[in-house]
Amino acid sequence: MKIALAYNKKPEEDILEDDEPPDRYAEYDPPRTIEAITSALESLGHKVFPIEAKKDFLERILEIPPDIVFNIAEGLKGESRESQVPAILEWLGIPYTGSDPLTMAITLDKPITKKILQVEGIPTPRFAVVSESENLTSVESLNFPLIVKPSHEGSSMGLNSKSIVYSCKELKERVDIIIKFYNQPALVEEFIEGRELTVGILGNSPPEVLPIKELDFSGVPENLGRFASGEIKAKYWYLVKHYCPAPLDESLYERIKNVSLKVFKVLRCRDLARLDIRLSKDGTPYILEINPLPDLDPKEGNFPDMARVKGMSYKELINAILNAGVSRYPNLLNMEGSRER
Repeated sequence: MKIALAYNKKPEEDILEDDEPPDRYAEYDPPRTIEAITSALESLGHKVFPIEAKKDFLERILEIPPDIVFNIAEGLKGESRESQVPAILEWLGIPYTGSDPLTMAITLDKPITKKILQVEGIPTPRFAVVSESENLTSVESLNFPLIVKPSHEGSSMGLNSKSIVYSCKELKERVDIIIKFYNQPALVEEFIEGRELTVGILGNSPPEVLPIKELDFSGVPENLGRFASGEIKAKYWYLVKHYCPAPLDESLYERIKNVSLKVFKVLRCRDLARLDIRLSKDGTPYILEINPLPDLDPKEGNFPDMARVKGMSYKELINAILNAGVSRYPNLLNMEGSRER
């Protein structure tokens, strides 16, 4: 098949506009990820056309046009940026891997995602959305410590050692920073003390939970905050211990597996997704967020790592994602080379 790989690449140097946060490009992929996916698809016999999701994306995609798009693009700007490429492809009638525009838009909006989870009876930390630090009435019912995040960002953007707050003074200061640098409301959540887990889900019929991974922050200095912040990912990731599969008893594993699959279904995810979970001391798996565009970095990505533990090579993982997408388009199923033989 002719496959376009839609992506957004990290710039070699962060060239930021005055109103942009310092981690503006945290979600974008390093060159090695783009090269690894391209190589995997080519090794399966496909012709690959890497296309960056920039302003000329529409023009470039029409020049090919591809049989299917392998989508890892984060989009350019805006609260619903991850839905931009899927929306363009649906408009053009071009098949693609991954979730549709609605799911992409909802899952990047953390407060909306959490409201849906609440309605469905799925555990998620109690929260409030704050648009101005002078008005904290919506936070009064929450219990400290609290964690303050941007409402519409991924990849731990806006999270560092100051994100967990223990007083109204610290809360106000942190909300001000989020609103100023990210130009969006702050999401204020009750911080769940406990274990941090990440759950990968692959495929559709039925979706499969990959071996669950635990991130152990006990080796990280307490003053840095023992959670997966952007600061720790960038500077102290070597101090974090990774356990995959996570040491979980059978009943707890089944509970986490079932709630993760329910989230995947409720939010209408397709092909792949990764969930971040905090496991409270009483064993409740609190869903923090779900990412329908998980990091596929062959070296550091949690999703490929979980697939490796399952026994899948990187090539097999990429092929599984591709085949999950292809399976939704009957006209592609019988194309030569659409499945590895």
